[in-house]
Amino acid sequence: MTDAAAQPQQPLPPPPAAPPPVAWSPWVVRLAVLGLAVVLVVAFATRWDRWIGSAARQTTTDAYLQSDITPLSAQVSGVVRDMPVGDFQWVKAGDPVAMIVDDDYRARVQQAEAALEAADAAIAQLDIQKRTQRALVDQAEANVHGLEAEAWRARLEESRQRSLSEQGVAGTLQALQQAQATSRRAQAALEAGQAQVDQQKAALDGIDVQVRQAQATRLQRQADLDIARIMLDRTTIRAPADGMVGQRQVRPGQYVGQGSQIITLVPLPAVWVIANYKETQMTRIRPGLPATIRIDSFPDVTLAGRVTAQSPASGSQFALLPPDNATGNFTKIVQRIPVKIVLDGPNPLQDRLRPGMSVVVTIDTDRADTDGDVKEGGQENGT
Repeated sequence: MTDAAAQPQQPLPPPPAAPPPVAWSPWVVRLAVLGLAVVLVVAFATRWDRWIGSAARQTTTDAYLQSDITPLSAQVSGVVRDMPVGDFQWVKAGDPVAMIVDDDYRARVQQAEAALEAADAAIAQLDIQKRTQRALVDQAEANVHGLEAEAWRARLEESRQRSLSEQGVAGTLQALQQAQATSRRAQAALEAGQAQVDQQKAALDGIDVQVRQAQATRLQRQADLDIARIMLDRTTIRAPADGMVGQRQVRPGQYVGQGSQIITLVPLPAVWVIANYKETQMTRIRPGLPATIRIDSFPDVTLAGRVTAQSPASGSQFALLPPDNATGNFTKIVQRIPVKIVLDGPNPLQDRLRPGMSVVVTIDTDRADTDGDVKEGGQENGT
């Protein structure tokens, strides 16, 4: 064995120790977390509206069924004679729903008819007077023609006698004087006849004025009769369309005034949806987009519809007191825009839908971008 083998083996040096971990101060950690949160909040806030508006399906629960609810009111005053319909009854267009006692109105119609007949009789009487007066005018004009002939003969005789007198024929002076007197009388008679013609024509013109007045009176009497008949017809209140009536608000024997509400008509099954979407959801909503509707009363049934129109202003603008943010402190509140959605028909709930029912509406905007063009992809947003 050699000396090297006889020497003991030296142990290896230990590996270097790992550096101690960096000790982060709790304040540094908190500041880092807070900074990251601020960055996320700012990014989320600045992109929130764009994210909401670009969602492929816009959903809202602020939606209800609506219809043309028509309050039927009395157009004339009187005592209710009969109510042929009951509460919540189906009616057809033209069916009577209430009748008012019409005795007074029938009497007014008869009175107006009598006044119209009197006006017709007055016109007929004036027509007779007009024909008589026209005959008098013709007679006066014929008389004038005769007087003109007499005046012409008298002037001719006067001229002849003057010519003889100028020739010195004996006895012609007296004849000339007689001829002159006869000519003057004939001329005076002619002027009187012409005045008589003018007088008879003036009387005829006066009758024409009376005829026009009588015709105007007849038109007034005809209008009075038409109004009386209209008022008589209005004693029967009829349904303007097919549908269902609500609760009766009057009973037989009750007095109603003009404008008093009698009953309400709902033209079922004609209903549609008004969905109040937030303004941030309106980015891609356009008329013509398809929609799905779920009625709260029938959660297992999904109906199809289509957007037909959007309100010209937000709902707050139609309030009795619209908001005025021009003065004072301002707090921004997201406005809602009513959107009208018509149901595709027929549908399984057509006879069971009622105005006022709450619904959940989802509009598929997947094919519409911000300019209303076709586009694929997107996400879903609901309110």
